[in-house]
Amino acid sequence: LDAVSLPLHLPGADEARETRTRGVRRLEDHILPRLSNLDAPLLCVVGGSTGAGKSTIVNSLVNQTVSASSARRPTTRRPLLLHRPEDARWFEPDRILPTLPRRRIDAQAPPSEPTAESVHELELRENLAVRPGLALLDAPDLDSVVEDNRNLARQLLDAADLWVFVTTAARYADAVPWKMLEDAARRNIAVAIVLNRVPPQALEEVHVDFSRMLADADLGRAPLIAIEETELVDGMIPREKLQPLTNWLASLSDTAQARAATAKRTLHGSVDALLDSVDGLVTSLSEQAVVATDAAQVVDAEIDAAIRRVAEQTQNGSLLRGEVLSRWQEVVGTAELSKKIDEGISWVKARITGFLTGNPVKAEPVEQAIGEGLSALLSDEIARTHDAIRATWRQNRAMREVEAQVPDTTAREIHETAMQMTRRWQKDLLEMVRDQAGSRKMSARFLAIGVNVLGVALMIVIFASTGGLTGAEVGVAGATSVVAQRLLESVFGDQAVQAMTKQAHQTLLDDLREVLSASTQSFLDCIPAVSSPEELYEASARARKAWREVNHEDL
Repeated sequence: LDAVSLPLHLPGADEARETRTRGVRRLEDHILPRLSNLDAPLLCVVGGSTGAGKSTIVNSLVNQTVSASSARRPTTRRPLLLHRPEDARWFEPDRILPTLPRRRIDAQAPPSEPTAESVHELELRENLAVRPGLALLDAPDLDSVVEDNRNLARQLLDAADLWVFVTTAARYADAVPWKMLEDAARRNIAVAIVLNRVPPQALEEVHVDFSRMLADADLGRAPLIAIEETELVDGMIPREKLQPLTNWLASLSDTAQARAATAKRTLHGSVDALLDSVDGLVTSLSEQAVVATDAAQVVDAEIDAAIRRVAEQTQNGSLLRGEVLSRWQEVVGTAELSKKIDEGISWVKARITGFLTGNPVKAEPVEQAIGEGLSALLSDEIARTHDAIRATWRQNRAMREVEAQVPDTTAREIHETAMQMTRRWQKDLLEMVRDQAGSRKMSARFLAIGVNVLGVALMIVIFASTGGLTGAEVGVAGATSVVAQRLLESVFGDQAVQAMTKQAHQTLLDDLREVLSASTQSFLDCIPAVSSPEELYEASARARKAWREVNHEDL
């Protein structure tokens, strides 16, 4: 549970993160410690609304001013835990609330004054007036204006075996405290509600209304203890006014049997509530995993789309336009191409080797023209792939923030990537042509024409089709590709030419996939890791099974 990650800002994600955090806290602060030590003293947390008089009630229960109480808010910054001297061993180590450092204060020391900054630590005091087998914890205000105080108050209440929930006639219907009371009902925790400082004339009316609200929240069996507004005696509530609360605490903690029953009741409720909350967490994780998986699939889909487009555009003749055709024609000649093809390829070979002109032609200009056209195509497709991924991600609200984190790739960087890929592919193609010239006889023919011309001829054959050309280009390109094909076949044979053409084209597409994968890795790197909902579900199922198999009578 502690490793669960919900990084995407989906609807309900904030609540799911809070569920995860509270679940971890409940395990560390209450469930695991109580499972390990069922006989440890009960922890009673006194919590509630701002200005409800929690500290006064704690002071009155032990008949000593141990917790600061004043009109200034907030008064309780550092939570105070009171325990009997013999129970110190249960609270000094990190058995419960392990994330809170301890500060031991002398039993007779005056109350600690609040500071300007919140203090994230637990104050410990021994007190002989605390009932045996019980510890009292004065918590910060649930509705404090200080967020750290609110969070700490919830954490302390989650760690409790029982609650004393304090509110007033003016505050008992407030929303924030009621969220915690509803949580108490779900956990079936033992809770007493103290309605403090009630004006005598409003006592009956408020008591009836509050009782109705508690019954509606499935807390009708919780004792509602009303304390009339009265004169404090040395800062304490008169003992008789507090007697119902004292009696309730005694009923839950005075015997080992009573303490065990209280501890088991809260433990069962906490475990059941935790396991139920994990179900919702699995749902939230599944939603996150779907978005993250879809985002990664968008990258794969756009790469596949780019591969398909390049596969088509490198076989429809569009790369043989203009400059490429004219440069190739300079190599093989332009006059009566069709006639020369019919007469045999020997005329073309003679021209290429310089037999007819005295000057062997150079294929580098053709190779360069093809490379420029190919790299331009690849640049466009890389940029188009990036743009398409960004556009699709931005359609999802949760992925907009992720998309904004992906670093931009400049046009210059994309162009350089495309040029490097083109050069590598052309180099590999020439190496394949060299490797194909294996026998002596083939080597002689090969040497007569040259690797560069044959390599360019192979590129022409790979890219040759009239599907992307119009007008006069169709006839010229068609004749041009036939010359290239016949030239290659005269050296390697038709089957070898067919195999080389297929292999070289596939290599081009494979290289492009590798380049696109590398250039879009920054997108994948920005997709945050989402925990596996399946793993959490399986862990929850194992925990449920183990909990069912526990002998609850022995707890």
